[in-house]
Amino acid sequence: MGESAEQMHTKKAFGWAARDSSGVLSPFNFSRRATGEKDVAFKVMYCGICHSDLHNLKNEWGTSTYPLVPGHEIVGVVTEVGSKVQKFKVGDKVGVGCMVGSCHSCDNCANNLENYCPKMVLTYGAKDYDGTTTYGGYSDNMVADEHFVVRIPDNLPLDGGAPLLCAGITVYSPLKYFGLDKPGMHVGVVGLGGLGHVAVKFAKAMGVKVTVISTSPNKKKEAIEHLGADSFLVSRNQDEMQAATSTLDGIIDTVSAPHPLLPLIGLLKTNGKLVLVGAPDKPPELPIFPLLMGRKIVAGSLIGGMKETQEMINFAAKHNISADIEVIPIDYVNTALERLLKADVKYRFVIDIGNTLKHEIVALVTEVGSKGPSLDIESYCPKLILTYGAKYYDGTTTYGGYSDIMIADEQFVVRILDNLPLDAATSTLDGIIDTVSAAHPLLPLMGLLKTNGKLVHVGAPEKPPELPVFPLLMGRKIVAGSATGGMKETQEMINFAAKYNMSVDIEVIPIDYVNVDIERLSKADVKYRFVIDERNGVLMNGGPTEQVQPQKAFGWAARDSSGVLSPFHFSRRATGEKDVTFKVMYCGICHSDLHMLKNEWGTSIYPLVPGHEIVGVVTEVGSKVEKFKVGDKVGVGCMVRSCRSCDNCANDLENYCPKMVLTYEAKDYDGTITYGGYSDKMVADEHFVVRIPDNLPLDSGAPLLCAGITVYSPLKYFGLDKPGMHVGVVGLGGLGHVAVKFAKAMGVKVTVISTSPNKKKEAIEHLGADSFLVSRNQDEMQAVTSTLDGIIDTVSASHPLLPLIGLLKTNGKLILVGAPDKPPELPIFPLLMGRKIVAGSMIGGMKETQEMIDFAAKHNISADIEVIPIDYVNTAMERLSKADVRYRFVIDVGNTLKSNS
Repeated sequence: MGESAEQMHTKKAFGWAARDSSGVLSPFNFSRRATGEKDVAFKVMYCGICHSDLHNLKNEWGTSTYPLVPGHEIVGVVTEVGSKVQKFKVGDKVGVGCMVGSCHSCDNCANNLENYCPKMVLTYGAKDYDGTTTYGGYSDNMVADEHFVVRIPDNLPLDGGAPLLCAGITVYSPLKYFGLDKPGMHVGVVGLGGLGHVAVKFAKAMGVKVTVISTSPNKKKEAIEHLGADSFLVSRNQDEMQAATSTLDGIIDTVSAPHPLLPLIGLLKTNGKLVLVGAPDKPPELPIFPLLMGRKIVAGSLIGGMKETQEMINFAAKHNISADIEVIPIDYVNTALERLLKADVKYRFVIDIGNTLKHEIVALVTEVGSKGPSLDIESYCPKLILTYGAKYYDGTTTYGGYSDIMIADEQFVVRILDNLPLDAATSTLDGIIDTVSAAHPLLPLMGLLKTNGKLVHVGAPEKPPELPVFPLLMGRKIVAGSATGGMKETQEMINFAAKYNMSVDIEVIPIDYVNVDIERLSKADVKYRFVIDERNGVLMNGGPTEQVQPQKAFGWAARDSSGVLSPFHFSRRATGEKDVTFKVMYCGICHSDLHMLKNEWGTSIYPLVPGHEIVGVVTEVGSKVEKFKVGDKVGVGCMVRSCRSCDNCANDLENYCPKMVLTYEAKDYDGTITYGGYSDKMVADEHFVVRIPDNLPLDSGAPLLCAGITVYSPLKYFGLDKPGMHVGVVGLGGLGHVAVKFAKAMGVKVTVISTSPNKKKEAIEHLGADSFLVSRNQDEMQAVTSTLDGIIDTVSASHPLLPLIGLLKTNGKLILVGAPDKPPELPIFPLLMGRKIVAGSMIGGMKETQEMIDFAAKHNISADIEVIPIDYVNTAMERLSKADVRYRFVIDVGNTLKSNS
């Protein structure tokens, strides 16, 4: 039998190690393997402290195994070499960086890219091929295969040279690989820490023009006068950043803290490269359009192979490059790590191992017990044993699957069916063309790429996807964008297509089908492209087909996304047999009108006549109308049509019909665009017309057709209308104040939750709320934890849900009726632990809307309003954007809308 790993480890060693995620280091006796035939053993003289040491010590990446001896910027003097070592002899100055092993057989290893080998062994905290855990350079001696040992030239100081084995190669490699080492090029360096200051030195030695980009203005003198940078940008200074737009050939981004990529991408020229070498713990947003419009690249890079590392060290020695350091004794290391956490170092700590590490006798006592699982839910066993890094019942440590064999109790072995492949397409593609514009994750695609693979976006999701940095770093992979091509290339493409008989699969449509086409395209209902036949259709001034209908109408409309309204003549359809035509008397202004006028949701079509809180008096009814007669007071809310045949319509939920037609800015079934209530008349199918009771004022009743039904419906549907229940109302605006009125009329106890303390008196004394919470007051919020049966959240601005969920009882319901433009984070555990609900609700069906109006009339509920003339509407919109209204604007259409023709 061969020797065990423990038997092979006969070389005594001493260093400093952390025993747990506190990260506190203390003396530690251990052993290293005997010097093998290809091994080099050396006395450690200095070891740099990398920021990753801090992450690993505290297990912030979740991969640490204790005891942990950090350090991967290790330099010293050779004390012993194996019988087959060819490159080194006793007395040589050498170093070891971030890795001490690789497979030597994969494509990456064959191409001197051991740093991207899938079986690469890190210098510390990793499983070596003999099954033991590697220990780093915060120790007195080191043993490594000669292939992973770097020769340190005599003129390169060991202390200042040590950090180059990580920081140096981390910035040198991308400068070389991405072609940013050409004299005369202009390169940006983001961050001026341990990596950044070395990047400036290497780039300048390569003859490159360097701009340092930093959040700290006080680093400018240091960057230019000491490090030799050519210029300096304060990244928070928009004027400076704007002035440097499109000036850089590339950027080396060394920052590990979360930060936006968009401003950096803006600094790049066409085809510019943003290379990430720092790894933020949260994936940044990736802005797609700037990549597309400039064929720019966002990439990652992780250290370098051994050949390149030796090349970097030789280059550094030739150009007198070393790190700016602060040398410390080993017993200062914990203080140094605390300072590193605060960025209180210029620029790198290096431990003087040779002169300050003194041996001490230390011991570590452990105790384990045993008891197996008794049910088929072993994953919840309190003494569960993890596959690796855990104590087994016999006291040994478990080892995972980064190895050639595995032994396990059959109870914990799973049979893999024959038709399930053991491997997939991981690392098989040289490149990917990503054509999808819908939001989708990048991480699975990154995994398909080989080292140096390229993921090229030609589709542009509306929301920037998260950019997984580690897969970029670990494979020097590229994420890029590409938008069309130049004219020469376009002609080349057309000729190529003709040569190979290539064309697009299309569906040819007439011009008057174009709006239906857009709807189908939004549902991906085309194979693969629509093409308009403009020979067989009529174009009106290059715009959509003109709407010409019998009834002349007049209102105010916006012509573009400025949202400015002005007088507008248009037409409505004739009164059909089931239609009701009425003179508009009042129309409420909803906040959604403002969004639509400015096209903030990206769906607006101009000219746009807003308004979906419309009330007036019937002037004409169709021959088959049964519910209304001339002279009746009526209203129209948010919708004017639905299919009337789906399950939702059959259950009086027309508001959720997939073919529901909105009151304005929607495609009606006849192909025309709907116009809203900022106008003199309205025509609608009687099914979508509501009767206004005589005792309900038209002006203050109008907002109930949107705001009222929006809060009434969830109170009823979610059972929050029962007398004695306790309901919260978040926000005291147009929706919120009506929600309080309805809830109180239902006999419910109401707490208003607001960011504004000055609304307390209004909420309690005027609206009748029972209590008031300032959501920013943690003491107030804490005092009412778990007291509410439900919450109606009316706020459209972004805000956290966690504090609100904390107010709910078990089985409580948080109902969102406001729509923030950015999806909020959903805290899962508070929902799980209380079986609580987060739900959404949108207006109500026509039966429920009539029920709400009748309830309002019975309980004298109407909105608190400010009535305005039509010519004040643009000012009202400005005030609405500032929340300067109490609580709803209503336009007096009947008395102030005058046609000039």
